[in-house]
Amino acid sequence: MNLERAFHSAKELILDRFPSCHAALLSGSVVRGQETATSDLDIIVIHNELASSYRESLIWQGWPVELFVHNSTGILDFFKDDCLRGRPSLPRMIAEGLPLKSNQTLDSLKVIANRLLSAGPESWDEDTIDRKRYFLTDALDDFNGCTDRGEGLFIAGHLAELLHEFVLRTNGC
Repeated sequence: MNLERAFHSAKELILDRFPSCHAALLSGSVVRGQETATSDLDIIVIHNELASSYRESLIWQGWPVELFVHNSTGILDFFKDDCLRGRPSLPRMIAEGLPLKSNQTLDSLKVIANRLLSAGPESWDEDTIDRKRYFLTDALDDFNGCTDRGEGLFIAGHLAELLHEFVLRTNGC
């Protein structure tokens, strides 16, 4: 994919679909230079007249597009939820995104997103660490005792997810 072409298409989509939006940016794998043949354009739109946030998938000028449409206050709730889960997807998208339409709102959101990313997730207390450790050993026991290859593959995937979450969260990431 070509970033310049993606950026141009995303900008045209904003002009066509959201001409009165306050801010918009292009984010995701295309911006990071990690796109694949099936990557989409992740576009965040800030529209303050919007009553509630929504997502929309569409095709625009041959590109698959994922729209994340928010108002400037509702997006902060999504920031909070993402960070509480330890998966700050939306803050990362805002922090690394390329402005399609910029203003002070977007500048402020980028500052908040970068601050949240720098802070990392809330630390787990000892009870949570013990509970997560139990889930890990339970899944490992299931994997070790499994005799069905298909079931084993699912357990291995689940175990990998639990392990990655445990390592990242216990290391403040």
